[in-house]
Parts: sequence; C-alpha cells; structure tokens
Amino acid sequence: MSATVEDDENPPLQNAKLFGLFKNPDPGFTQTGISMFTNFVLTNMFVYGVTGRAKLAYALSMISIPCSVIISVRDSQKDYDKWKEMRLLRLKGVPERFMPYKCKYDWSDYDLRKIREEK
Repeated sequence: MSATVEDDENPPLQNAKLFGLFKNPDPGFTQTGISMFTNFVLTNMFVYGVTGRAKLAYALSMISIPCSVIISVRDSQKDYDKWKEMRLLRLKGVPERFMPYKCKYDWSDYDLRKIREEK
C-alpha cells in the first residue's frame, strides 16, 4: 500500500464546508468550542444554583462566552508563535524532547494549508 503524494496534479481532498465558515480552522478550534460550551453550562448551573434566578444565570453565562473565546484564541496564538520560533530547530532535526518549548498543537498541517490558500 503506497501513500499518495500531494502535488498540483493530486490536490488534497477538500472537506465539506459549512457555508464556507470553517475552511481552514487552526488546531485550537475544537478546544475553543469545547471550552466555550463548558464555560457556558458550568456558569449557568453555578449561578442558577446559588441565586435561583434563571434570567441572571443565562445572562452571566452569555457573558462568559466572549471571555472563554478570547482566552482560548490568545492561548492558541501564543502557541503558534512558539511553534514558529522552533521551526529552525525542527528543520535541523532536533528531537521533540530537546525543544525549548512544548507546543500544545501540531501546526505543520495548518501552515501547509495556509500556503496552499495563498496561491
């Protein structure tokens, strides 16, 4: 069984897109979505449990959504910056355990897709 080489004649398969919204999501996208949903539910349960007021619980839960998204996106951006700093070390063949930083996500596929979209 041979692996298919991706080039101009054999482009990679395109995933089905939801109205073109999630064309090239970064690797932290799923964690951001899970974090947003979890924060909403836990904030809603906590505030409703303490106060017993459903409208207040819903309002505060809605406020927690932008906070969790901003924190997750900022974390992903810092991780991507660290990954870009270590690009030269990866090209030299330094093993992962000797890298100065530990990255949460693998950004290599993201960079390749980003370069393909620019063409």
